[in-house]
Amino acid sequence: MKSALILCLSLAVVALAINSDNPDKRIAEGEQAETNGFPFVVGILISEDEAHAFCAGILVTPGHVLTTANCVIRQTMLTVLLGSTDITRMTQFLPVTRVLLHWNHSATVISRADLALLTLARAANLNENVAVAQLPRWSQVGTTFEGFGSSMVGWGESGHRVDEVVPLQHLQIVRNPIISNSACGRTHNFIRDEHVCTAGDNGGPCHGDEGGPVMITEAGQLTVIGIHSFHFTGIGGCERGRSAVHTRLTEHLDWLVEHTGVYIRP
Repeated sequence: MKSALILCLSLAVVALAINSDNPDKRIAEGEQAETNGFPFVVGILISEDEAHAFCAGILVTPGHVLTTANCVIRQTMLTVLLGSTDITRMTQFLPVTRVLLHWNHSATVISRADLALLTLARAANLNENVAVAQLPRWSQVGTTFEGFGSSMVGWGESGHRVDEVVPLQHLQIVRNPIISNSACGRTHNFIRDEHVCTAGDNGGPCHGDEGGPVMITEAGQLTVIGIHSFHFTGIGGCERGRSAVHTRLTEHLDWLVEHTGVYIRP
């Protein structure tokens, strides 16, 4: 039964990819990400959910995935896909046995504590294409990261059509600077300290990119400082020029350690 389920999921993912008119255009205004350059980024298939069919996440330990609460709050069945930036070449399909929403999350307050931890049915097999993410250091608590360059990746919509099917084949990447929360508040009036925002001049995350990582580069290594939570949706979809809102991970390191045992660097 388990092998049959995995086969069905694999075929479903391939079918979604083939049904797209433009498999290379992901994330609004994005470009194709480096092959297997983000081994900690996972896809999350969501069954029978009215709001989402697919989200992203990051592997924080071999047995835990971090994503947004709003993606999985009404979950019925979740399956985590790992092992490739090409959605048709995923090598591991892991069922989720437990969903833990952040204790302060509110379904009625936009973007508050928008985090959830997924416990996998078994630990992911770590290899060159599957690895745990590097999280912020304790010493970075209180850092705004304003002015830092950031990268975001996902298999979400390009924002140019209303009928795009996600996920599509190739992981996409977009790069934008991190802006101040006060500047972000001119677009979104609910911004708090727990948020970190990125400009949208070069494009940005769109539907299906929720739960994906916001990364900075330190000494040649990627550090995930945020999880994508909220983007502007207008008549034209995820419009260029609008800032995107993410959950700031330095505000929630204690919670991550408590529930996963993950090591946080000094």
